[in-house]
Amino acid sequence: MEENETGIQSSTTDDEINYNGTGNGDIWQWAAKKSQDMECEKKLNIDLQLRCDSPGSDSLDPDSLDRAIYYDVLDWDTVSSSQRTSLFPKWRLPMKMAFLLALFMFMYTFLREVLYPYVTKSKNEFYRIPILVVNKVLPVVAITLLTMAYLPGIFATVIQLHRGTKYKRFPSWLNTWMLRRKQFGLLSFFIGAMHAIYSLSYPMRRSYRYKLLNWAYEQVKQQKESSWIEHDVWRMEIYVCLGIISLAILGILAVASIPSVSHSLSWREYQFIQSKMGYVALLLSTAHTLVFAWNKWADVSQFIWCMPPSFMLAVFLPILVLLCRAIFLLPCFSKRIQKIRYGWEATKPMNKNCVLTHM
Repeated sequence: MEENETGIQSSTTDDEINYNGTGNGDIWQWAAKKSQDMECEKKLNIDLQLRCDSPGSDSLDPDSLDRAIYYDVLDWDTVSSSQRTSLFPKWRLPMKMAFLLALFMFMYTFLREVLYPYVTKSKNEFYRIPILVVNKVLPVVAITLLTMAYLPGIFATVIQLHRGTKYKRFPSWLNTWMLRRKQFGLLSFFIGAMHAIYSLSYPMRRSYRYKLLNWAYEQVKQQKESSWIEHDVWRMEIYVCLGIISLAILGILAVASIPSVSHSLSWREYQFIQSKMGYVALLLSTAHTLVFAWNKWADVSQFIWCMPPSFMLAVFLPILVLLCRAIFLLPCFSKRIQKIRYGWEATKPMNKNCVLTHM
């Protein structure tokens, strides 16, 4: 007797004996039995799916469906659409967050960059929507999603420090959030790459060429031989360099997230790439935004209708996460965190041999 992946025992020995028989009746009997076994497997897969979709089920995690055998979608015609397998369940939360954040930032930037000049100066700036407005939304969404990938780790560390142990379950919302960190990081890399492509497309726009001609005409009209501004040149050189490096590190993180690559790495190597290099990417992305702002922080004209510029909104959460990370690196916190992660509990003395074994 053998047991297949779904736990159904099938008498393969008897099947083989009947198949090797010489009579046609044995062959037809073997084919009928195989067809019946396949029907049982399909029904079992449907039962597994219905159990996972039921609200009272204990196994609501969509990952449990990975244990089922492959089923044909055409066999699901009789099942209602509400009972079908949901598409990309792990991506739902990150995609919703990215969509809502992008929608909010688009409306926010539209009010500042398009509607304000039209209302106050009767200036038509609607041509800015496809490229300029979208390219101001993308970096805010990218750096926020990257922050959302590391923010649950901060919450988890605070909870472990408060409880003094690692053996208590996290709240369900935090557990779900931590299981979606990979998706948040991949979305951040994708949107960051889109931001880079959009930025490279600036000189190809017709509106940019017209503005370049106008700037040249104004310079000739003012009889200026050079329009070189030293600090502005340094600002652009630095923030472009930081953006390229941070995007390259995010690319390494994305490649390391591929299962075939991650399985070839040891735990320490994978942890180093996803944690240490991830925080470096977040730091460089924050520095990229801060250098882009340069001296605009103290410019009152940047506040339109009492709304701060988008880069101020973008750096608030990353700076908070980086500050918390820096605080946890202090000896008074890092030693306690290390002891907790090695198995120490605040109510129990720690065995020194256990610490040395983990180290």
